[in-house]
Amino acid sequence: MTDANEIARAMAPPSRGQRVLMPLLSLALFLAASSAIYHLLQELNVDRMLAEVRQLSSGQLGLALLLTAASYTVLIGYDWSALRYIGQAVAFRTVAFAAFCGCAIANTVGVNIVSGGSVRYRIYVPAGLGALDVAQVTVFGMVAYGIGNFVLGAAALTLHADLIGRFLPVPPGLLHGLGVSGLALFMTLAVLFVFRRAPMRIGRWRFRLPTARIAMAQLFFTLADIVFAGGCLYVLLNAPDVPFIAFLAVYSIATLAGMVSHVPGGLGVFESILLLSFHGLISTESLAAALLLYRAVYHLVPLSLAAALLAGREALDRVRP
Repeated sequence: MTDANEIARAMAPPSRGQRVLMPLLSLALFLAASSAIYHLLQELNVDRMLAEVRQLSSGQLGLALLLTAASYTVLIGYDWSALRYIGQAVAFRTVAFAAFCGCAIANTVGVNIVSGGSVRYRIYVPAGLGALDVAQVTVFGMVAYGIGNFVLGAAALTLHADLIGRFLPVPPGLLHGLGVSGLALFMTLAVLFVFRRAPMRIGRWRFRLPTARIAMAQLFFTLADIVFAGGCLYVLLNAPDVPFIAFLAVYSIATLAGMVSHVPGGLGVFESILLLSFHGLISTESLAAALLLYRAVYHLVPLSLAAALLAGREALDRVRP
């Protein structure tokens, strides 16, 4: 949550070096992830994977769709909190429309500040917001999502380090220490939310902290979003031996890695982390089938709906006098 001048600089066109470096970094991450997936899928039996898809019950698919709907409903809370943070009031139906369409497109296309920001700009500006307001709403959501993933991961490592250590090539003691350190850092920041009203400065960035009420509400929205989204993939897995809390910790890491990679939808990066983490614990065919269906249910279905809604809105705008 930054001041308007900082947001403006963040949204400014990238320098020549950044325009060259960022695509190269994204390409390198994508190639590394693709290489990992290629080696992991050498043992993949396509017929078995298709059999895994066919074995999924209608109940599993229905629950995955319900969890997807719950996740995207909770995502409205991101924009709701952000608008209160910047002191702007917008009709709820506009907030819901902008949040759903912006998130559905950003989750698949990637580079949220550009893709999600562009969609929100198209919807919020006619509702009375300025360009900097839209930028702040977009950045607020990105920061909130990162913090929520951090808190959830730290809590999982603190409470279930031995369990998660079975799925990651890291000693449980180190995992527990990382979790405790992460929670301590979060609690320190939480105290600042309550007692510090002056903006914080980290390097060239100045952060105006939201109120404790906004921060707690947004933390709830973020944690609920991650649980619902992770649950969508979990119910598609045939992995009763993998506890949900351990799966959710790995899912959070994979999601964050995909987001910061700027690869569209985290494609390849997200999958490679899950395949590496659960290799030997979940059959490659079962995990590949679940990931394929997850992309369809959690990404393609909302993306298609958002595209249809935006196209309908554009058509209505053209025929209105």
